Amino acid sequence: MNSVRKALVYTAADRYFGLAVNFGVTVVVSRLLTPSEIGISVTGSAIAGLALSLREFSSTAFIVQRPNLSREDVRAAFTIMLALTSLISAVLFLCAPLIAHAYGEEGLVSYLRLISAAILIEVAAAPVLALMRREMAFGQAALVNIVSAASGACAVITLAALGFSYMSFALAWLISAVCGGILTFSLRRQFWILKLLFRNWKAVVAFGFYNGLIAMLSRMYDRVPYLVLGSFLSFDAAGLFNRTLTVAQLPDKMFLANSVAVVLSRFSSEARDGGNLKTNYLTALAYVTVVHWPALCVLAILARPIVVFLYGEQWLEIVPLVRIAAIAALCSFSFGLNYCVLMAVGAVREAFLRAVIVCPVSALVLLAAAPFGLRGMALSLLLTVPFQAAVSLLFVRHHISMTWGELTLSLWKSAAVTIGTAVGPASVALACYPSDIGLATAVLAAALSCLGWSFTIWLVGHPVVREVGHVAQFIRGTLQTRQHPDPAIPSIVDGGRIAIPPGEAR
Repeated sequence: MNSVRKALVYTAADRYFGLAVNFGVTVVVSRLLTPSEIGISVTGSAIAGLALSLREFSSTAFIVQRPNLSREDVRAAFTIMLALTSLISAVLFLCAPLIAHAYGEEGLVSYLRLISAAILIEVAAAPVLALMRREMAFGQAALVNIVSAASGACAVITLAALGFSYMSFALAWLISAVCGGILTFSLRRQFWILKLLFRNWKAVVAFGFYNGLIAMLSRMYDRVPYLVLGSFLSFDAAGLFNRTLTVAQLPDKMFLANSVAVVLSRFSSEARDGGNLKTNYLTALAYVTVVHWPALCVLAILARPIVVFLYGEQWLEIVPLVRIAAIAALCSFSFGLNYCVLMAVGAVREAFLRAVIVCPVSALVLLAAAPFGLRGMALSLLLTVPFQAAVSLLFVRHHISMTWGELTLSLWKSAAVTIGTAVGPASVALACYPSDIGLATAVLAAALSCLGWSFTIWLVGHPVVREVGHVAQFIRGTLQTRQHPDPAIPSIVDGGRIAIPPGEAR
């Protein structure tokens, strides 16, 4: 199995573990806290996330994509990141009372101040994790993320059960940052990174200027619903909309987000070597959509039993909103890959122009829909997401010379697989109509969707069939190796040692 497939396996394990942990946290916490308490936490996190967008002016993407990276570059990136994060943390700490007063919720003071400490702690490990991704060491990066997620999940559930209410999330963020930082430097004792250096700051700022503006615009847009709902409607509405997007984005988190870090590293390496980005991009789109589109369609059909299973009967109000958001998300399949292409070719300025176009327009549409309530804001996604996709593809086509015909040819098989996957669940839903689909029936529908997906990828000859074969071959080879180990390979038990490259122990 080549390095890219191994990296994808590691990031998939990381992502799916994180999803499983978040799923467990969601199920438990949704029963321990009220929508209002969850609304306060997501509003506080939205404010902190908006402030954190400023840190992207010294993004770790600089370390991943820089063609010729030196130690001075890494130390300069850490120095700028630490300076910006310290400033953000201080401002958030001092302004917490003013923010809490604006929202009429005094609890936000302690919430924001705890988060200000957490973000200052987690910045130390950021450049080390970026070096892991640059070197395709996704196994180590996955281990750090898994430990961070597990520690945070245990903390938030325990604290919520002990009565810490919405503060459980802020305390868990702090605990997760500490655990992740300790493990990162245990795996790679690259303490030389922590030595401050301003000599190469111009290169970091030159890249980070546009990247920071992109992150700031994107996070402002992402936080608009919660800031608006929490301020003008209620924290209940903010909590309901947060849970709506959380469910609707499950396929994205399962099948897209876990590949972005690997794809960025791969595309950056391909661009440095003068490779064919268009072929890699179209292939990646085919692999992404063959799982992303079917998952969204099944989610839209089975929204009610999924919401009941995740959150309980008290959250049934979001079922129609989830269906709308899932349909809109069908157009989001290329977002992560588009970003990777633009970063890989150094087109950070074009990525910024794209954000300048789509983020303000999309935010204005959301604001215009706010007076119509949660349903109006959900329906606005049917306009904003396709608009963002169209603009993004226009920018990408400029750099990889891709025609619309080539894009269509790379996607038609995935569209066919999506239809084949949805037939089973749709038939079950029609058979149950006008009654609602129960949990037991939903399991049957999900099983039919898996059978439909497997049959259709074989029927249309989708490229993902080859990848399934590679995975099966890898698993078979791994099992054979364990049954008949090579005696020439030393093991830790037998006293074998792992070679440490020069500089790693420093």
